[in-house]
Amino acid sequence: MNIFDVILIGVALSIDACALTIANCTTYKDQLTPKKELAMPAFFALFQGVMPLIGYFIGFLFKDYLSSIMKFITAGIFLFLAVKIVIDILKENDCEKPDQTCKVKYFALSLVLIQAVATSIDALAVGVTLLNLNFSVFIAVAVIAGVTFVLVSLALFFGKTLGKLFGSYAEWVGVAILLILATKYLVEALL
Repeated sequence: MNIFDVILIGVALSIDACALTIANCTTYKDQLTPKKELAMPAFFALFQGVMPLIGYFIGFLFKDYLSSIMKFITAGIFLFLAVKIVIDILKENDCEKPDQTCKVKYFALSLVLIQAVATSIDALAVGVTLLNLNFSVFIAVAVIAGVTFVLVSLALFFGKTLGKLFGSYAEWVGVAILLILATKYLVEALL
């Protein structure tokens, strides 16, 4: 395996993180601060780099067991996040009625952390493939993390633009992205 292969792996692994970043930007557009914006590429890149390293060291020891449940776990997390956003939207709509006390949906760093773990579960299995490297595994995971950071940063810009374009409908774009990701992982798990 060469460095070009590792770059392609980084691109493939970061696609879900990019989709979630766009979903976050459209759903929580009013709550994005510079700190939270930086957290998305940083957390996603960190976990996309750490998980393959863990997978590399675990090797083939747990490969069969992990591969059988990873997709179900990831699908479940994405489905949970989509349902949470729908509930938040419905509560927000109830807030427009008189005499209602409202709980505002909140975009916290803990949510980004959960998303980073969910999107990096596949990277754990990819770590096993890094046993075939022609160079240091640490260089490989740094490349994967770097590619993820750059692509998620681009997705952040794109997602903020979408949030401004679609206004209140942007939240539903975020829900759709999460449901597509959940369905994708569930189908992959069942096949």
